[in-house]
Parts: sequence; C-alpha cells; structure tokens
Amino acid sequence: MELGQVEAFVEANRRGSISRAADALGLTQPTCTARLHGLERELGAQLLVRGRRGVALTPAGRRFLPRAIAAMDSLRRGATEAKAGIEARGSLLAIGLASDLALYLAPRALARFASRHPQVETLVRSGHSRFVADLLRAEEVELALVSQLVLLPDLASRVLFTEAVPVVVAPSHRLARRSAVKMDELAQSGLVVRDPAAYLHSITLAFFAGGDTAPRILMELDNTEACKRVVLSGLGAALLPEMAIRAELGHGDLVQLRVEGHPPPKRAIHALTRQGAELSAAATALLRLMG
Repeated sequence: MELGQVEAFVEANRRGSISRAADALGLTQPTCTARLHGLERELGAQLLVRGRRGVALTPAGRRFLPRAIAAMDSLRRGATEAKAGIEARGSLLAIGLASDLALYLAPRALARFASRHPQVETLVRSGHSRFVADLLRAEEVELALVSQLVLLPDLASRVLFTEAVPVVVAPSHRLARRSAVKMDELAQSGLVVRDPAAYLHSITLAFFAGGDTAPRILMELDNTEACKRVVLSGLGAALLPEMAIRAELGHGDLVQLRVEGHPPPKRAIHALTRQGAELSAAATALLRLMG
C-alpha cells in the first residue's frame, strides 16, 4: 500500500470527486484513478462508488477512512519532524522542465511544495527536453522532467505518468459536431502544429502516418499555448496534450474529435536524474507532487 494511493482515497472522499481530488493533489485524473484502483485491488474491496454526481463511500470505504486519515496525519508529522533539521538551514533545489511541463504541470505542484517547504529555494529552468537534459548532465539542475525521453548513457530515467494527446477543435469548427471523422478528412481540414524541434510535432506526424496520410498544415508555432489559442479561435485542429487542454475540454471551449480507427496517441512524462546520483529530500518531495 502506497502513501499516494491512500492520499488519493482521502482526497476523493473529502472533495466528492476524483477529478477535484486530482486537481487538489496536482495529478492528472487518470493517475488519481489508477492510484484508487490500485488501493482497492490491494485491499480486495471497493472503497468508492462512482456515479454521475461524484463518488460516495462504500461500507468498506467508511470502515477504512478513519484509519487512512490517521495514517496520513501520522506520516506527515513524521516527515516534517525528519526534515526539520535539514530544511531549517535552508537549501536550493534546481530543476529543469520541458516547456509544456513548466507551463501546465509545475505551477500548482511548485506552489504546494513552497507552502510545505518554505525554507527551500526553488530554481526552475525550462526549454526543449534535450536542453533540460543537457542542464542535468552539466550538473546545473538536480532533476529534469521531460516530455520526450532523452537516452544518454550518464542519465537514468523513469516514467512519471502517461497522458493522451487527443485531436481537438473549437465548438465552431465544422467537424466539432460529428460523432466521428475519417483520418483523411481531418488531414485535409487543416492542422495547427508545433515546430519541428518539438516532440508534439513528431507525435502529430506519426499519428497521420498511421493513417497513410499527411496533414495540411495551417500554422507551425513554437509553443503549445499558441497552438491552443489558434484552435480556440476556430482555426484548424490540433493534437494537444491532455494537461494543456483539461480546463478547456471541461468548460466546453474545446471539443475532442474521435478519429475512426485511430485512438489518440499517448506520451510519457519522464523524470531524469544523473546515473547513480541520490536525489535530495527536497527533490524527492517535489517529484511526489509532480507524479
């Protein structure tokens, strides 16, 4: 049984929703759901009933909840006491983040980290995945999170989580009300894509190559937020990472298209460290908030 699983359960009950629990914990909804399912499998009992209005405790969940809350409180107190001697002196945590992660994933996690560890100064460097990997190799940062795996002999990596990269359009787009679209029809409708140096560019082209076609490119932009803004205006479609569009999909400002025979591609977010290096307590704590 993992702390993150118990934390997801307690938070889902407190907020009455898995999606709200995920937001509060700085997780993606699939990650939060996976943690809950893992906990239920390990206990051999269903803890939450999922309905249209959110979640509710099962009888097993009601029995487990007080123990879970007590365990969480005890572990937090222990962690605070264990780290107090080190963090009281203050320290610096330098991390590298791929641009999308710096924009869409890190702010909430960094804010939570700062509130829990006020004596730790955090320095963030961002850029393409290879750029932050090179910062790690040069020992300018202790930890790097990337959206494109960079394989180098002196770096170690592990998957932090995976996310979908769906095709989205504005509600005003001519394909928005279709239950499904054909790959060649989507390709001809016009795409907004990232620059060739970005991993999203490769993901987009590979998606269409899987349908034996290539997209008609309307715009090629150097950041994901710019791509999203163009699509929000009603011009073109784009494959955009889940973390970048979660709010817009929830509010109905963007519509996800179903492409016949081609499910949305996925990308993995990796944590990179120097081979053989031991992460500091601060870096380990931040990594938990990012996962």
